[in-house]
Amino acid sequence: MRIVTLGLAAILAVSLAVPATAAKKRAPAPTVETFEKCEQLAIERGVPHGQTGHAAFVAECMGKRPPNRPTG
Repeated sequence: MRIVTLGLAAILAVSLAVPATAAKKRAPAPTVETFEKCEQLAIERGVPHGQTGHAAFVAECMGKRPPNRPTG
């Protein structure tokens, strides 16, 4: 009886451990690394500092959620 209990416990432990260790990490989205590069890119694309949409553009460029945007 003990052997059956130990066997079932081992099978349960393995079945729970394998999916937890097999999770794949998502690669980060390609972004421009620095704030300065994002600022320069915004100017090149016609969204200079102070213009509507500038903060959202820079935030997305840096891989962040734009401000004042719904999460849905």
